[in-house]
Amino acid sequence: MVNGYNITLKIGGKTIVGRTQDDLTIAAVVKESLDKDDAGTKRFSVTGHDVTFKVSAMMSVDAVGSGVQKINRNDLIEQALKKGTQAVVAVQYLCTSGDTYAGNAIMTNYSESSNASDEATLSADFKVTGTFTKQ
Repeated sequence: MVNGYNITLKIGGKTIVGRTQDDLTIAAVVKESLDKDDAGTKRFSVTGHDVTFKVSAMMSVDAVGSGVQKINRNDLIEQALKKGTQAVVAVQYLCTSGDTYAGNAIMTNYSESSNASDEATLSADFKVTGTFTKQ
């Protein structure tokens, strides 16, 4: 992993790194059930998790992982417009003080903004599809 970044994405054969800026969200998917034997007492169980995160300050890295350059916005726009299985990207989430988690995700939102100084900010929202597992 490249210092200062905690998300790795694989898009179109390129390795992209970015910061989540503490926007990682893990929400339990809860199933509610009602059983006559429990005299109407509701039961709740966790059936899965919705995992979402926002990535900004994205850079692409070379195959060795040492060279860092500005990300190509066209690659991100192309990824945002994909449909079906083509929209799925491999992701890894890690912090310097914690474990690594991996899974697949889809880009649910892409945005870019720039100011009068021509400094552009690219960011994308992702939703994990399937499991997000500790490596």
